[in-house]
Amino acid sequence: MLHWEYQDPVLTADTPEDEDGVYSGSALVEDDRMYLFYTGNVKKPGDYDYIDQGRVSTQILVESGDGQQMSGKIKLLGMEDYPDSMTQHIRDPKVWKEEGQYFMVLGARERAWDESGERADRGGILIYRSGDRKNWTLARSVTPEQRFGYMWECPDIFELGGERFLSFCPQGLPSGPDRYQNIYQSGYCFLSDATDPETSFREWDMGFDFYAPQTFEAEDGRRILIGWAGVPDTEKEHRNLSVENGWQHCLTLPCELTERDGKIFRMPIRELHNLPWEGRETEGGIYCWKDETVCVRVREIRGGCAEIRLGRDGNCLTIRTSGSRVELSFLNGEGEMSACGGGRRERIGYVEEEAEELFLVIDSSIAEIFVNNGETVLTTRFYLGTDERGLSCKGSGRFEILAI
Repeated sequence: MLHWEYQDPVLTADTPEDEDGVYSGSALVEDDRMYLFYTGNVKKPGDYDYIDQGRVSTQILVESGDGQQMSGKIKLLGMEDYPDSMTQHIRDPKVWKEEGQYFMVLGARERAWDESGERADRGGILIYRSGDRKNWTLARSVTPEQRFGYMWECPDIFELGGERFLSFCPQGLPSGPDRYQNIYQSGYCFLSDATDPETSFREWDMGFDFYAPQTFEAEDGRRILIGWAGVPDTEKEHRNLSVENGWQHCLTLPCELTERDGKIFRMPIRELHNLPWEGRETEGGIYCWKDETVCVRVREIRGGCAEIRLGRDGNCLTIRTSGSRVELSFLNGEGEMSACGGGRRERIGYVEEEAEELFLVIDSSIAEIFVNNGETVLTTRFYLGTDERGLSCKGSGRFEILAI
């Protein structure tokens, strides 16, 4: 999961139902065959609001035996199949099989108005049922009693630790200093709380760059999560400097999920630790990496403060712990932003008691920080030239640097 070969896209926008985008979805594997479900997006040219008019969202199925050669596209659901109360924003099918039946959950945006008559749409989900993967009927729609964002994207329903969870990305939550810090959020709640998600909603990640996660069940029963290391529509806040080189965004590491008292912990899959990592030593307190993937372990912080810096003086990302607080910062002592952050400033996360352990995975332009065995995770992109990639550690705790 660290080394990859480039392949040409196998699904492209080439039919009337997906001419403006092959939007996200999911895959179901049965009898060594892949069934891929996704949203075909169409935006008609003209003077439309693209909420109630001008957009077409279609759920589409393709099949593959090898992940490269695709069958013809089959339309499963169109605008005529959604409840009349819903806007044209219906997307991101997640499909699973349960007790001989197939289920599909879709993200949705329902029309709503506040007491003054102003538009106040509510995010929600639609759940469909099928016996053959091709013919679907609406089983249930869920929207919260109190508005919790205007749109829910990328929903996922899964069971963990005997509890059933709903993962989703609510758009339109008001930002706070240490909660909902990004323009769009991603998190989870008990499925039973979906009509009142505020009571149990927890954010998946407290960093700058995490969105649209999906989970799947591995053959040995583990629940694995992979997220998108990026957030859309951030141009007014920060940029991805790799755009200058013709690309942006990537995926996170696959992580195992475990549940403790209704809270989900997330750590990289155990297979990562079986790779041939080698210890690295600093020179003058700094380790310089170029094309390696680097891990940093910090143990036994024990209520003290730990600090890890990526970069050089005046242009760096700093990770700090102090008590229960964990901070990502691209700011220097004068509050000036480092160029390597592309406009990113600070993000704050907390653990329930004290930060005692950190586990970092660092690549060319991404850092994933796991605190206390994944109780809190912070993901961020950063952009350092190869001659700027210095790693230094200080503070309390035992530090270990590994690379591959």
